[in-house]
Order: sequence, then structure tokens, then C-alpha cells
Amino acid sequence: MTTIATEFGGTVPHSLNEYYRGGGLVPNAPANSAIPTSGQIAIGNFYGATNRISVPLTISTNSYNYDVYTNRGPTYVAGISDITVTVNPGITVGSTATPTYAMLVPSAFNPADTITIVNNGLIQAMGGAGGAGGGAGPPGVAGGTGGSAIYVNRPTVITNNGTVASGGGGGGGGGGRQTNTPTGPKTPPAINNYGGGGGGGGAGFNGGAAGAGGTAGSGNGTPGSVGTSPAGGAGGAGSNGAGTGGTGGGRGAGGAAGNPQTWAGGGGGATGNYIVGNPFVTWPVTGTRQGNVA
Repeated sequence: MTTIATEFGGTVPHSLNEYYRGGGLVPNAPANSAIPTSGQIAIGNFYGATNRISVPLTISTNSYNYDVYTNRGPTYVAGISDITVTVNPGITVGSTATPTYAMLVPSAFNPADTITIVNNGLIQAMGGAGGAGGGAGPPGVAGGTGGSAIYVNRPTVITNNGTVASGGGGGGGGGGRQTNTPTGPKTPPAINNYGGGGGGGGAGFNGGAAGAGGTAGSGNGTPGSVGTSPAGGAGGAGSNGAGTGGTGGGRGAGGAAGNPQTWAGGGGGATGNYIVGNPFVTWPVTGTRQGNVA
């Protein structure tokens, strides 16, 4: 009786009829299925019973947009569950779009639940897209902003034995170039326009898209390169001396601006946040955290 009372509480002097399943002290959970809801009850019914439910969730393959609440599983019982999400070593949790988080812990859980994330791998947002190169007049396009890795909207413990990184910002597009070619002493010079290079995509899982080369009548710039998980993509070359595109930002870094020529290059995109909702989070182990924080 002392062991049962220690687990479930109750009023002294204790009696077994306090401890019917679903009666207020003993949760109506699968682990407690041997305990009756009424009628005959015995101490033997309580072997293996628990007042809290452990819900282990393991991410063992590369994943995207992991919602802890959606993946809480069938053993979850609101208000008595202790959820632990473990990202295995060598595993990456990423995002399919910059507005979408690689991992999120929403407020949908019961306030009495506990959430713990143990990251032994990499949680990385998507990289921002590279900006397009400029043409005849318009400047190069600015790179896109990198995505944010983790969103938390309730108390959560994160033990970060690995890396949490925002997506790198996209590189800006290079500026276009204009030249004048003499055609004769009494004839206006010919005007030649050349497109700037596209910006590189920011680092991410997925990496940011490459910016297109600028188009112009006398020559087009080349596109930038797609970002990868560890690094931003290279900027593309401008046509005939037009501005090269900026390099995409690496993990947790902003992209470089596109190089100007006759016209301005586009600005580099900002990186995102490695976490949004940090006031809710306790970090027993901080590990590697790259990017901004909100």
C-alpha cells in the first residue's frame, strides 16, 4: 500500500478502493489496464502500473518538418506523458520550405506533459534562395532569407549533443553591365548590355535554390549554385565583366551581396533562427548552435 500511495497519492488511511483506474488518482492508461475501474481490486493488479507514461520517439532516418505533437504516438495520454524525442547520430532533420520549421513543438500538448529533445545529429532549416542577376537597368535581386530550425511554443528541454542551425541566406544577384561601342564620328555609339550572375543558394537541408543569371541583349549571366547542407552555393559569373553573384551563406550565416557593375548588385539574404521560442527552452547541453535566436 505504501508503494501504491507513493506512486499515485491518496488520502491517509489508504484503501484500495481509492485506486480504481480512471477514478481520479490512477490514470486510465494502457500501462494500468490490469487495474479495474470498479468491483474487486487487489494489490496484485498494480504490478507495473504507473502514474506517468514514458513516450520515447526516435528519429532514425533523415526527416523533414518533424512535428512532435503529430508524431506523439498511440501510447500518449494527455497530462501524464513524458515525451522524449531522440535524433540519432548521423541523422539530419530538415525543412522543405523556408517558412516551415525543421522541428516544432506546438502548444497543443497538455500543460502537465513534459517534452525533451535529445539531438545527437543535425537539425537544420532550409537555405534561402539566391537572387537573380540584374539585366539592362534593374539591379540584381536580393537573396532570400534562410529558414528557422526549431519552433517551440511550450516548456521544453533540449539537450543538444549535435548541431542546430538556421538556413543560410541566399547570395544576391550580380549587377548588369553596360558598355558603349563607337560606331563612327557622327553616329551615336552602340549600347551593349550584359547580365549579372545569379546568387548562390544558402546552406540548408534542403539547400537554397540557385539564382538565375541576368538576361540582357548582349549576353546573359550564368546562374549560381544550389546550397548544400554544410555550405552555401557559389555565385554565377556575369557576362563580359558584369557583376558576379554573391555566395550563399553557410550554416547560420547570411549570404554575400552580389557584385555591382554599371548597376547595383542585390543584397545578401539574412540567415534565419536556430530556434524560435527560446524563452520556453532549457538547454542542459548547448552543443553547436548556429544562426539567430528569437
